[in-house]
Amino acid sequence: MHLNRASERGLNMNTKGNLDIILKNMDTTRATKILAKSLYKELIRNGFTNKDVINFSREILDHMALEMRKDATLEDSGKQDRLLIG
Repeated sequence: MHLNRASERGLNMNTKGNLDIILKNMDTTRATKILAKSLYKELIRNGFTNKDVINFSREILDHMALEMRKDATLEDSGKQDRLLIG
């Protein structure tokens, strides 16, 4: 059976419980800094290089931009529908 890179290195990506605890108990600015530092350390500890981390960061930004474009498209289509109806 083929395992992905994170699984091969023992990276535990099940962080929902930890995220819930962090986000419920502190402001999002501080939580974001802590999560970023923790994720970076975890990736490096599991054999990822700084270049890998940069690529990972780029992928997150690309994904976020795509989601924002989808949201904007949905908002625009809703505005068009209202204009046609009203």
